[in-house]
Amino acid sequence: MIPFADNFLAGSLLSLLLPIGLLIVIAIWFARTVTRLPGDPGTTAEPPPSVSAAQHDAARAQIDTGSGGS
Repeated sequence: MIPFADNFLAGSLLSLLLPIGLLIVIAIWFARTVTRLPGDPGTTAEPPPSVSAAQHDAARAQIDTGSGGS
């Protein structure tokens, strides 16, 4: 047993403050995780500007047909 919790007041404070502290930590973690998520995971990023539209379409066609180029 924790020697600090031998006192009734200390034990009762620990039994209240530890779950509340854990709840606060989980809430902060959840809030930080939600803010890092992308808005819509179904959308894809635009191709980089160095890739022309024709190259992008050709690469997309290879992916869609399953020919990986090898």
